[in-house]
Amino acid sequence: MKRIFEKINIKEKHMAYASLSRRVYAQFLDFLILCPVLLPQIMVFYYHNKLVYEVFPFYTALHSLLYVGYRFVMHALFGRTLGKALAGIIVTDSGKGHLGWVRSFIRILPELALSLITIMSAVYDSRIYMAHQTEMEGLPLAGVHRILNKWNPLDNFTFWDSVLYYGISVLYIFFSHKRTALHDLFAGTTVLRYKAEEGP
Repeated sequence: MKRIFEKINIKEKHMAYASLSRRVYAQFLDFLILCPVLLPQIMVFYYHNKLVYEVFPFYTALHSLLYVGYRFVMHALFGRTLGKALAGIIVTDSGKGHLGWVRSFIRILPELALSLITIMSAVYDSRIYMAHQTEMEGLPLAGVHRILNKWNPLDNFTFWDSVLYYGISVLYIFFSHKRTALHDLFAGTTVLRYKAEEGP
């Protein structure tokens, strides 16, 4: 673990801008690392009862804010999460310097906003289920979702806001010279691959 976070000489010439595939790979590794916290979400798909929907907003807040907080702290301290470290990429400021707390916080603001919207949607789902509990009991999952979709004003928005944000970020990574995502533009950060010259 110590070796994963060894100091990287980010001034070396072989540093390259991290590709989209490398960033997605790092994201996937972080998902696997945090998977134990995310797995209980599956309960909502199999058990749609009063208890599940009572704790649903709190659990959604827990795993959403834990993920955002994990990225915030790891980027501020090390410039990379565990997934990024394993993928060989690091986040720096535009001058290839240390990220720091302020810039790391600015960088996660868009994802924090998306997380807060998701949490609010979970609160709506919980309240709707409690208000229509008699109607929903015994219904299959599809039936429960139809009622939630009908009454939750944030239901579709929580999907399309993420699609729009990450879709634009992907386009920016593809077409910008420095392969910057939207949060990199906001924070003035760059994602670099520091293993670019390694390998056979």
